[in-house]
Amino acid sequence: MRAIVVGAGSIGGCVALNLAEQGFSVALVDAQDPGDGLSAHGFGWVNAVDNGSDAYFALTAESLPAHERLAARTDGEPWFFRRGNLHWADSAEGARRLAGTAAGYRARDYPVEEYDVERALSELQPGLALDDVHGPLYHYPADAHVISDRFVAAVHARCRREGVEIRTGDRVTGLLGTDPVRGVVLASGERIRADVVITCAGRGTQAILAHVGAGVPLVEPGDPGTLTMGLLVRTSPVPVRVERVLHAPELSVRPHSGGRLVLHCHDVDHDLEPGDLDRAEQGRLAAARVLDRLGTVLPGAGDGVEVESAYVGVRPMPADGMSVLGWVPGAGALYVVVTHSGLTLAPLLGELVAREVGGAPSELAAGFRPERFTARLP
Repeated sequence: MRAIVVGAGSIGGCVALNLAEQGFSVALVDAQDPGDGLSAHGFGWVNAVDNGSDAYFALTAESLPAHERLAARTDGEPWFFRRGNLHWADSAEGARRLAGTAAGYRARDYPVEEYDVERALSELQPGLALDDVHGPLYHYPADAHVISDRFVAAVHARCRREGVEIRTGDRVTGLLGTDPVRGVVLASGERIRADVVITCAGRGTQAILAHVGAGVPLVEPGDPGTLTMGLLVRTSPVPVRVERVLHAPELSVRPHSGGRLVLHCHDVDHDLEPGDLDRAEQGRLAAARVLDRLGTVLPGAGDGVEVESAYVGVRPMPADGMSVLGWVPGAGALYVVVTHSGLTLAPLLGELVAREVGGAPSELAAGFRPERFTARLP
């Protein structure tokens, strides 16, 4: 069978790879080079998510072994590191919040360790500024991180070895047929026919589904209820070795390649402006604020360190905050995948979607069907 996957980011790449491994003839198409997209710049913290939904916790928890399965099948420099994640608070209220989070994970049998300051400095991360810590530090040893650009590159290299035809720089502007869908139309005018189309287009999902009169509501940038815009700052090499994700009260840190770090601040994200403003310029101006905090978390780490890149992206967040996985109602042979936390979920979604397209419905995916939005759409 012939399959077209629209969107060559982390999820689309993993879907294309798993389909090819199942024997499908696969074309992976995208308007941009995947190295320029959100997936290659994402924070890359991989963890089970306890947001109150049993279905979402199960999905995200299974993403961790799915990363291990994928890492074992890809070559090149390592991109997946299961080294844990360390949280701490600098106020009594923050300490209560972290304690409640830890209790929720323990209730789900997800491992949580408590450290005092001395032990955290000696065993997990020397050099942290922990004078104002309230309560214990919480370490989640099952958590992991990915080096995002290496991950995307490794998946694409494996796709090529499996015979996936990767087409970038030519945007999908239409679909062939409606029920069933039988391919895509590219901006160049080329028509590519297939037995099934899987859209993993992120923020471009609405434009694709509109061709068959369907849609999935996504949170728009600037929505007061849900933050979708995010700034990821990549530093030059730092003189301090960091091996795991760190969540300080006002700064999140993830190890990157070559001694670099990726930095993220939720409060800075709130100051980003949607609309027509230049995202690159916004990122450049805000990145200095983010980098200034590094020295307050790891004294000495910020000395002489510069911003190598500042990337402002918009998360593809479905309206109810949950992933969307499934066949598009009323559009036979068109499957949609759209979610936030793409770097966390991509290896697992690649497996699940390929199985479903091949005719084997997934119990893990059953709670995330697009039909749940049908009554709300015009």
